[in-house]
Amino acid sequence: MIGPAAMFDLVHVGKCGGGSIVEELRARNYQFGHIHMQRPVAEAGRRYVILVRDPVARFVSAFNWRRHRLAHDPMPAARSDDPITRLRHRSERELLEAFEDANAFAERLVRTDGREVTSLTTMMALIGHVPQGFAWYLDHLLERIEPEQLAGVIATERLAADVERLFGFRPTAERNRHAAARPPALSPAGRANLAREFDSEYRTLSRLDQLASRAGAPMSIRYDPGRGAVPV
Repeated sequence: MIGPAAMFDLVHVGKCGGGSIVEELRARNYQFGHIHMQRPVAEAGRRYVILVRDPVARFVSAFNWRRHRLAHDPMPAARSDDPITRLRHRSERELLEAFEDANAFAERLVRTDGREVTSLTTMMALIGHVPQGFAWYLDHLLERIEPEQLAGVIATERLAADVERLFGFRPTAERNRHAAARPPALSPAGRANLAREFDSEYRTLSRLDQLASRAGAPMSIRYDPGRGAVPV
């Protein structure tokens, strides 16, 4: 059990329910480092709590969230003095608006003639939080920490139960929690296309699962490219 005085870093991978968890912990005076939109530093003796989610579901959440936000909120980037920032903002918005929904985007992620990269796979990097996935946050960290440094893993699909198991309290904030855990509406082809694109993400989560098992704190969910979130 992690108490309020126990120092740790919360590795907040985007679109994994981290905003709600940060609010809950701060309201209870927990002392922790909040690692978000930056790679965690691997240091001896430092402990880490890591947020995870099915990579395909994380993509759908990012797609929907960014599309809604860019359509209804001008955001500072749109008014930036930097022309590159404004161009990236406009390009992301136009990309998201070009598709009816995330499934329509996913079904276009086909590869022909054996190509490893297409224009659309390249453009996925424009979507907020998508490039900063589990491999981006964790690959360096997992190579350098010992099992005892992993304090725990919180799966979005079992967020409330995992938080209670790690911290001893049941979360009260409900900001988008149930909607976040709901399986995305994807066709089999759309799911398969996305799973292929996020192969490295699934491999990183498998490595994390192995480390968690060695630490004696196994993950409550395992992630399979074909099936998504699989309860343990």
